Amino acid sequence: MLILPPGHAAKITSQRGLSTREKWMVGGVLSAVAVLAAIVVVSIATAGHSTGNGCIDVNIASSLGNQEFYRCGEAARAMCASVGTPGGFVGAAGQDVATECRKISLPVGPG
Repeated sequence: MLILPPGHAAKITSQRGLSTREKWMVGGVLSAVAVLAAIVVVSIATAGHSTGNGCIDVNIASSLGNQEFYRCGEAARAMCASVGTPGGFVGAAGQDVATECRKISLPVGPG
C-alpha cells in the first residue's frame, strides 16, 4: 500500500500554467506557421507567363536542361516564323513552338 502525502491529489488534478519561456516558444512556432502559410498563398496566387494576348510562352527541354521562351509581338511572330528553318526550331522543340503559336493564331514556319 502506497501512502500519498496530503494534498497530492489536488496538486495532480490542478492545471499548471505555461512558463514565460514556453509562451515564447508557442508564439514563435505560431509565427513561423503564419509566415509559411503566407508564403504558400503568395506562391500559389502569383501566376507565371502564359500564352495569350499576342505573347507565346513555351518551355523547351534539352540535354542541358529546360529553357523558357516568352516572346510578345514582333518577337513572337519571328519565333513562330523560325519553326522548321535552318537555325530555327526543329523536331520536338519546333512542334512545341508551333503548338503555342497556333494557340494565338500566328503563322508557323516560313511563308
